[in-house]
Order: sequence, then structure tokens, then C-alpha cells
Amino acid sequence: MQAKRNVLWLFLIVIAAVFILSPGIAGARSMTLKVSHQFAAGDVRDQMARVFGDMVTEKTNGEIKFRYYPAKSLYKPKEQWDALRKGALDMSVFPLDYASGKVPQLSITLMPCAVTSVTQGMTWRNKPIGKKVEALMEDNGVKNLVWAWFDGGVGSKTRQIVLPADVKGTKLRAAGKKFEFMLREAGASITSMPSSETYHALSTGVLDTMLTSSASFVSYRLYEVLSYINAPRDYSIWYMAENLILSKTTWERLTPEQQKIFMEVAEEMNANWVVPNFKSLVDKLIAEYTKAGVKIHYMTKAEFDQWLAFAQQTAWPEYAKTVEGGQEYLDLALDAMK
Repeated sequence: MQAKRNVLWLFLIVIAAVFILSPGIAGARSMTLKVSHQFAAGDVRDQMARVFGDMVTEKTNGEIKFRYYPAKSLYKPKEQWDALRKGALDMSVFPLDYASGKVPQLSITLMPCAVTSVTQGMTWRNKPIGKKVEALMEDNGVKNLVWAWFDGGVGSKTRQIVLPADVKGTKLRAAGKKFEFMLREAGASITSMPSSETYHALSTGVLDTMLTSSASFVSYRLYEVLSYINAPRDYSIWYMAENLILSKTTWERLTPEQQKIFMEVAEEMNANWVVPNFKSLVDKLIAEYTKAGVKIHYMTKAEFDQWLAFAQQTAWPEYAKTVEGGQEYLDLALDAMK
């Protein structure tokens, strides 16, 4: 009898140890992930994170929950990358070029004239350029979940920016190191800052001209401080990847079944959510800027071609020359346009 009791106790101790030591069984059931980004609550990027989280919570039967920190309320915009790499932050909607100071190759995700539309940008996820960027991110401790490409334009307080020569003498926020290089070559004075700081900078005269996404032009109410905008209705030189990304530390805490759910939800959003929810952003921009009395210009094919030629003389060769593996990344990005 005593021997049976000893065997039973040993069995119970082993079961308890498994539940205590295995995050895949015990810890994961009550996991709440922190999601941080710089964008206003209600912005489409905030919506993207919340839709993803709601779908994962439902599919894991409440095992995985999410707590959201919009409007840089937890981390400053560029601090999020290191927080993800260290495992201090679980998820973010993050403009990938913001990490290019530490991972220079990521400037390919905001390269002048290298993406032609949101739909074309979304093809990266199934092409060599997207696979190469995702592998690079994983090497740096971050896992890509949802590709999110945004079109963008040029706004100014002083004059309509139509061609590269028009930026000469402006105080400009270029949004991206290769845009900064190109527009500095055109004669602009460059000031770097996240889009969340541009309203104040325009209001105080630190900036008079800026590039950003259609979504940010609206959600940050920049129509209140701009007089002109070159809107990306037909053509745009500016497309940026602002992806939903996950710390690899967090990824490794998930069970295989939970990892499978994360990737299924990501694929659902990549295939069916991003483009339908992003394609109307420029229409919202046009409506808000028209209502505000901002003078709107729509880029033509001839104007785009002049920007393309200027990018080919400035940003593209500078990236190929100064970034390790830059020519390969650039070639792959251009191949994805075909």
C-alpha cells in the first residue's frame, strides 16, 4: 500500500512539474501581450493591431490576450525596435525604415520610386525581396507578421511640391534615410523626426514641408497646418512598409499550436484585410484636405518619371554603394515591380 502511495505521489509531482515548467501548457493560457505603436487610437494601423489581436484571442479561446498602447504611450516611436529585440515589448505596428539606423538594409522598405502601389507592395510577402527582409528581421530578433504598405505624398506650408527642384530651400521632413539623401541632393534642409511630431514642428516653423503617409496626413490633422499637398491619387514616389511585427522572444514563448494560429491570422489579414482597408486612405485624405481648403495637386506620369530619374541618380546608387548587400536588395525590390 505504501509503495502504491509513493508511486501516486511521484506521478502527481511529475505532472505538477510539467505544468509549472512548460510555458506551452500553463503560462501561455493567461498570456497578455503588450502592443505599442506611435499612431492615434482609431488610426487604421491601430485598427490593424486590434483586429489581429481580436482574431488571435478568439482562435486561442482566450489564452492569448492583448493590451494596446497607442500614441507612443508606452515607448517612443524608434525605441520600439530595441524593446522588441530585447523582449521587453511583444508587438508593434512599426515603420521598418525607423530601424535603418541599426539595420541599414531596411531602408529598402522606404525607397523612392521602388514600389508602385499598395497592392504591388503587398506582393513582397511572396517574393524573394520580402523573404529576404523577413529573414533579416529574424536575424535581429523580430518576426514579421503582417505586411502593411502605405502610400504617401508631400505637404507644404509654402508652395506646391511637384518636381525635385521645388524642394530647394525648404525645411523638410523626408521620412526615411534614402528620401533624406535624395531631397538633400535637391537642395532641401532636412530635419528628421517621427510623423507623430510633425504637427508641432509645422506649427512652430521647424518644418515647412514634409512627406508622410496618407493615413498620417489625416490622423495627425496636418490639414490644419498645411497649405498645399501633392496627393498620391494616381502616382506616388512614397510607399512605406509599416508592418505588424512580433518579438522573437515572445514568439518562442508560444506553443506550436499558438504559433500556427498567429501565422494563420497573419495570412488572413495579408490576403483579405490590408488592401481593402488601405485603398480608401487617399480618398479620406482628399476629402479632408478639400474641406480644409488645402490646395491639392495630383502627380502625373510625366512628373513621376522625373522623380524616378532623380531617384536613380541619387538614392538608389547611394543605397547600393553604402549598405552591405544593398545592390542585391535593390535588384530584388525592382524585380518585384515586374
